[in-house]
Amino acid sequence: MSERYTIGEAAKKLQVSTRTLRFYEEKDLVRPAYTEENGYRLYEKDQIRQLELILFLKELGFSLKQIKMLIQDEHGSQSLELLLKEQYQENQRKIEEVSKKQAQIKHLQKIRLSHAVLTNHSVITDIMRKENRLSALRRRMCFLGILLVLGELIGISLLYAFKVQMSVAVIGVTVVGAIALSKYYYDNVEYVCPNCGDVFIPSFLAFNLAPHTPKFRKLTCPKCGKKSYCLEISRE
Repeated sequence: MSERYTIGEAAKKLQVSTRTLRFYEEKDLVRPAYTEENGYRLYEKDQIRQLELILFLKELGFSLKQIKMLIQDEHGSQSLELLLKEQYQENQRKIEEVSKKQAQIKHLQKIRLSHAVLTNHSVITDIMRKENRLSALRRRMCFLGILLVLGELIGISLLYAFKVQMSVAVIGVTVVGAIALSKYYYDNVEYVCPNCGDVFIPSFLAFNLAPHTPKFRKLTCPKCGKKSYCLEISRE
């Protein structure tokens, strides 16, 4: 005689509730091997295996409708292959969405948000919306910076090759290039005061002289007058 389990024993074995097993029975997914006159449901190993399969597929993200189709389909293995492919793509999409949200949360964690900033929803929205543009700007700056350095090295190499001393003109071109690069970056960024939430653009001189990190610059807010590390965001 094969081993039998009451609904309570089956639920305990599978670590689910008896209500779940009754629900699966109502949905015609897995019925007990026997139902006695007193209403007691008895499950055998075949039903336990089916329930294990259902629970496993549910963990993978399949709907009960999809699982039922697989169980009842004569070509279940082929259907499973197609559904696994679809579910993999769906899970991948969800992973990308969650990763994007995690990146946004991580970015917000780095910002010292004051009450003023938190209550200014438009500021937070702007910060997140402009983050991608700021990243693109920084990539362009790196590229232009590399071009500037390469240009300087080529110029110095040519002067050395022709045994010409570095002239004031070459130094001047280098300085002008660095200033132009700095001005280009300055024209594309603005700052959020962590104290009052005001978005402002400092003077070009203050921008260049201020201590800074990759994401913050120590500036004086024109609205509240406090000097602090302000968050750098992309300008419209």
